[in-house]
Amino acid sequence: MAMHLYVMRHGPAEDRAASGRDADRRLTTEGRARVERVAIELHRIRGGAPLSRVLASPLARARETAEIAAPLCGAPGVEVRDELSVDADLPLALVAALARDGADALLVGHQPNVEHLVRTLVDAPGRGATGVLLSSFCTALVVALEPEPAPRAQERWRVAQIVDPRALA
Repeated sequence: MAMHLYVMRHGPAEDRAASGRDADRRLTTEGRARVERVAIELHRIRGGAPLSRVLASPLARARETAEIAAPLCGAPGVEVRDELSVDADLPLALVAALARDGADALLVGHQPNVEHLVRTLVDAPGRGATGVLLSSFCTALVVALEPEPAPRAQERWRVAQIVDPRALA
């Protein structure tokens, strides 16, 4: 079975943190519930198979999202990675390392980075754009990616599934 990379935008967060710092914005009560619903659905579509790794941006809202999702998806814990921060470059080296490892992983980050990462991994000349698939990378949305089969692989991925929290009741 092919490795799957799951790219998730953090859950809905408060508009302003008590500290005034964007990095300290935490999930709202509804945000926590939305992330929980999405994580349960992700675990269901994976057939109950545990995730090997969950990696998150160091910002509070992404860390909290990952901390909710990890146990619900059977992951051993959360790795905080600066490469997933809101002001970081695309984590292409991190994705390449995860692909070499071959174990399924969930990345939790921020918009527009998560959408840009998915578009960069999926879009290729002559294949069309993912815009048709991603009408809106809303909070808590998960895009499941799998590597393109050889010989077209060349570090390209395809969208296997999308878990859209707006479709979950």
